[in-house]
Amino acid sequence: MTTPHEHHDDEHKELEALDHAQSVFAAYREGLLMLDHDDHAPIRFVTEHASGRLIAPVPAATFESAHPVIFIPEESDSSLQMLITPQEIPESATTDRWLAFHLTDATHDGQTHWAALEIDSARHGPWVFDGDPFMAPNPAAGLEPRVCKRLNANPEALAKLTIMLTGATNADDARCVGVDPRGLYIRLRHGVIRAPFPEPDADSPPAIETLDSILDALLARVA
Repeated sequence: MTTPHEHHDDEHKELEALDHAQSVFAAYREGLLMLDHDDHAPIRFVTEHASGRLIAPVPAATFESAHPVIFIPEESDSSLQMLITPQEIPESATTDRWLAFHLTDATHDGQTHWAALEIDSARHGPWVFDGDPFMAPNPAAGLEPRVCKRLNANPEALAKLTIMLTGATNADDARCVGVDPRGLYIRLRHGVIRAPFPEPDADSPPAIETLDSILDALLARVA
């Protein structure tokens, strides 16, 4: 019989595991799409601001697959695995955002169909989660164009900021392509990387932070 204390511990462990899985998900915008009969294809995606669904060009076979799964960042026992339901979609502002985000031809490797991918469930290690926690809307969506324009207007500061936040050794070609309340997405020569915002200093007095105030503080550190 499970005691109340043990039940609380189990809930805490599950919340920690979910937070870790969400961090893994946020860190990457590419993976491996596995279809039936060991068919697979690399996949690069963005999240749809309003719904949190994944948006990506995919092979036609995706829509016929019984159990399509995305491994993030690659197929391995330690990967985040996401069971998805694909829906074919037309070109739109969201697919245009994918093109700007990844700066590549969507028809590369025969991935000629645009899809919105709903996350049904996710697995990370021994933990299995519902898909909903991975499909949260982005409350910073309306600020994204302004934030990207501001950072990209100062390439030298953005390069320094990228190195500071990610540990990248060279960020001369950095371009900010996305933002949410917890970090930035920066496109480098080799692909898109996550630049998470630092955790607030526990010794600092409580303060209401906005996206602008976070960026002001970060840019001041690299000025």
